[in-house]
Formats: sequence, structure tokens, C-alpha cells
Amino acid sequence: MAAMDLSTSPIYPISPQCTPAPVPIKADPSRRSRWTIPCTIPNLGRSANKSTVNRVPEINFRPCRPDDADAAIPLIYSSGPAAFDYVFCDSAAHQSLDFLRYAFVRGQSEFGYRQHLAAEIDGKLVGVAALRDAGQNFAFTVAALRDIVSFYSPAAALRTLVRGLRTERVIRTPKSGEAMLYHLGIDAEHRGGGIGTALIGQIAARARSRSVNRLTLDVAATNPRARELYLRLGFEMQAGRIGKLSSPYGQVCDHTAMSMRLCDGRSTA
Repeated sequence: MAAMDLSTSPIYPISPQCTPAPVPIKADPSRRSRWTIPCTIPNLGRSANKSTVNRVPEINFRPCRPDDADAAIPLIYSSGPAAFDYVFCDSAAHQSLDFLRYAFVRGQSEFGYRQHLAAEIDGKLVGVAALRDAGQNFAFTVAALRDIVSFYSPAAALRTLVRGLRTERVIRTPKSGEAMLYHLGIDAEHRGGGIGTALIGQIAARARSRSVNRLTLDVAATNPRARELYLRLGFEMQAGRIGKLSSPYGQVCDHTAMSMRLCDGRSTA
């Protein structure tokens, strides 16, 4: 398949906008290796207005574990079901969920539990998000190749790899100096309560610790609610990319790349 011409994709300027220092967090002695945050979640970007300040219950954050698969996989899948089905459903509708579970438990690729952060309320996993940077691109490519080859038959693995490479023309990996937020999913019963904002704040703090300049993400044209949230939090539109990929099981629609400048704590200019 020929490479798509993206020369007509709209490009938007990025203003020098920073996120403030991360919200102070404190260890909760009753929950080992977990963290709590104040119930007021501040704006991440200077342009965000007061409407993005939410009151949420106590949220505990921790790295995901293999045994989180039952709760985490539906949330990961919810971050882009049509795209997951396009890439990973080769001969049956359930294959995308089965593959995501397989790769999550193995842990090595961008789909692995090691890359994902869990948000819990009262011991229930209610949100998940992942972070990657440019330095991980090669290792993740190799790990994803191993996941795919070991999960599918040889012919199906080849077809899946081709669909994955086509998708990367639309949903691109991070470049040098960038970290990428991806797989953000919130439990349906807890949406609108500030958990997504809190998770993004945690991911931004972790990205900052990696000494990258920007936090990026891609949002589907079919998800305007998420795009508006990202804009309120200080992300800015960078480029639009044409999708138009489809299979009998799913599709990849147009996406918008968004970006936020990160500060190292020494300057907010």
C-alpha cells in the first residue's frame, strides 16, 4: 500500500506553554507502594480555565501488574476500539481483546503492563494510562513483533504487521525529546469525575522526570469530548492526519496530534 500524502494535513502552531510542577503527593501508609493525591486536581496548562478543576475522591496510583488484565484490558481497549479491531482482528471479532490481554501479561511491548499506570478508588481499578518515549521505540517494535508472531499463525502475523505499520502512519510514535501519553481509559461509571485529569497529571509528572521537552498524544476525530479535555488542560493541536484505513472488523479514522510543553521545574517561561 502506497504511503498516504499528508502534505495537505492542517498544521497548527504551538505556543510556548508549560505545565506547572506536579501536584505534591504523599505516601499512604495503609496502602504500600501506592500514592494518594489531594482531591482537588489543578489545571495542567496555563490556558486551562477554572472549569477544569474537579473534586474527586481519593485516588491511588500504582504501576499495573499482570493480574490487572481483567480490569485493565477493557479500559485500554476503550481508548481506541475501532483502531484495535482494525489492527488485531484478523479472522474473528474477539482477537483484538485476546491479543491485548496476551501482550499486556507478557509485559515487554507498548501494550505490556510495565508501561501502564493504574488509578484505583477503594481498591477498584477505575482508570489506566500509558507512557512511552522515543528511546523505547526500537525495543517496543521488537517486542511487539515477538508478541504478534507468537500469538498469530505465520500468515495472520504478517497481515497484522502490515496493518500495524499502516496505522503508524496515522498514530505515530514519539520523536526525540518527546514522551507520548496513550491508552487512556476510564471506567464508564467514573467518567466525568476528574480521574482522567488526575491520570494525565501523573503521566505528565512521569514524563517530566524523563527529561523530555514535550508530552504528546493522538486523539481520534470521532472523540471530540477527549479533544476538548486535552485543550482545557493545555495541550495544543499540532497536526491532523488522514486515516481512511478499514477492514471487515475495524477502522482507523482521522487523528489529531496534540502536544504540551513540559517544564523541568526551574523555569515556567
